[in-house]
Amino acid sequence: MSQIKLYVLSGSHPCAAVEVALKRKDLPFKRVNLMPMAQSVIGPLRYGGNTVPGMRVDGERLLGSRAIMRRLDELAPEPALLPAPGDPERARVLEAERWGDEVLQSVPRRILDVAFMRRPRVMESFATDLPLPLPPALMRPTLPLMARMMAGKNDARDETARADLLALPGHLEKIDAWIAEGLLGGEEPNAADLQIGSSIQLLRTIADVRPIVDAHPAAATLTRYFPPLAGEVDAGVLPAEWLPALTA
Repeated sequence: MSQIKLYVLSGSHPCAAVEVALKRKDLPFKRVNLMPMAQSVIGPLRYGGNTVPGMRVDGERLLGSRAIMRRLDELAPEPALLPAPGDPERARVLEAERWGDEVLQSVPRRILDVAFMRRPRVMESFATDLPLPLPPALMRPTLPLMARMMAGKNDARDETARADLLALPGHLEKIDAWIAEGLLGGEEPNAADLQIGSSIQLLRTIADVRPIVDAHPAAATLTRYFPPLAGEVDAGVLPAEWLPALTA
């Protein structure tokens, strides 16, 4: 049996997607929790990049949820995360997974980063499973700086968050259409289910956004693959004028 180490950040949605895939395949692994921003230093040394998720399989280094998903299908072919080669659905699942990674994944990340800058204390609720080097009361003064560093890394600003919120209904309608077609939402999740569902689950931790997400089939259909997620951004953190188009 290969020795698997998964390097994660608490609250990271692509990390959550990979964790569900590992557990579905019944592959034993060791989870290595990184402190926020530590991936920039530890990642290149341990798994070959400065983002998460990262994974080591014996001496092999893997970076990113899509690369890891492909390797998991090689390590444990069943249950498969992709349709079999030659199946016309395979290309469609891969395209939906790519969209979930390259387009949707950054949406909750940028909105959360802006929320963290507005109310840094809410970051604490996303780190309940993270062993902190200091008691929360001593870590608290560092949260505003950490929030700014995360926002800078992810290009999160008021303007990008507002644009993401305006685009969100269109994203949800696209996902709903894939569910209606049967591409997403099967009894056993495929790679696209996990990639997209992890972003939907993280969006639901933002109280101002949750009613918008929950109005779509995507919410109940894709989050059922995941365990409950720690973390909550209180209602009112995002300015009300950012949301009229979503709540009308």
